Amino acid sequence: MPEKLAPPNPPLSDGIIALRAFRADDAPAVSAACQDPEIQRWIPMIPVPYTEADARRFILMTLQAWHDGTSYEFAIVDAATDRFVGSIGLHLGPNPRLHAVGYLVAPEARRRGVASRALRLVTRWGFEHVDIERLALWTLPGNVASQAVAENAGFRFEGLARNWTSDRDDRPTDAVMFAMTPDDLADLVALEAGAGAQTAAAGAVAAGAGAAEAPLPPTPPMAAVPRELRVPGTRAAPFVQVAAIADLTPGSMRRVTLAGLDLLVAWTPDGIVVTDDRCPHMAAPLSIGDLDGCVVACPLHEGRFDLVTGETVQMPTTGGLDADGNYHSPWSPSGAELKPEPPTRKIEARRLTRVSRLRYYPARFREGYLEAQLPILPE
Repeated sequence: MPEKLAPPNPPLSDGIIALRAFRADDAPAVSAACQDPEIQRWIPMIPVPYTEADARRFILMTLQAWHDGTSYEFAIVDAATDRFVGSIGLHLGPNPRLHAVGYLVAPEARRRGVASRALRLVTRWGFEHVDIERLALWTLPGNVASQAVAENAGFRFEGLARNWTSDRDDRPTDAVMFAMTPDDLADLVALEAGAGAQTAAAGAVAAGAGAAEAPLPPTPPMAAVPRELRVPGTRAAPFVQVAAIADLTPGSMRRVTLAGLDLLVAWTPDGIVVTDDRCPHMAAPLSIGDLDGCVVACPLHEGRFDLVTGETVQMPTTGGLDADGNYHSPWSPSGAELKPEPPTRKIEARRLTRVSRLRYYPARFREGYLEAQLPILPE
């Protein structure tokens, strides 16, 4: 067991939230938060019903764990008001490969980045002060919000661990496993430092400061594409360089071919997306279509697709099934004569042709390049 640590003084903070040791007067707020059905659903070890006596018992356990050096549990509080908004803990295992982190956020504080901020603070503090070779983070399979927090904080998806834990009735339950290693953290820190250096360099040039070497171009924003539309096999795939940031311009689309994959890199008003360079109906290259805001038009059949949501904005003239299985009849552009229906087999083929949603490759910027997770082995 590593050497015991004391709660940081002053508390860990990023200016928006702060992390401090629990106090006895946190019990009412802890009890109120743990009444939430979502917390009870996704954290099966929490008692139901959850009383203020349970909260007091939990707080005493966290203080004892700090004293024993077995676990480091923090209250997440508003940095300005000290109001309790959640809990996050670094739980120590029997060796440096078996440490783990877990968290919860009170209902009224959700969708504000609280969990991601707290996880970043605890992760960096933990790696600095505790001997960690692998820091695990697991969630139940349906808890996609918590999974998003893990990935936003730099944890890597590892897979589904079957019968990893148990539910409230002690039945075996699977878990979605994430982890961070020292190398992962170093990559994340380097990426953030690079982005900060680019911003500082751009500001210096704008102010007329100049530099001996040309600064890296500013990092474009990434579009917030639907997580459920990721290309299968990418969550644990390696990041591969796709394009130099200097070669990307707002409102542009370009085709990049890597290891047999034809990728579309598009800079929309919502940011950069990386998807397959093929129409989801006839596989025509979207990169030579017309981009209007976030919507690209297929060059063959009038189909239009939103590059950020993945949805079909306008079905192709041939009609067919949409992504939800609804049938759309063939149609002609305004002013054009409706084409006659083809022979029987073609009619059936059209009716069974599905226009799927676009799929996305997770992407990031690093050292002046756009990188994407591709389900291939890098050369």
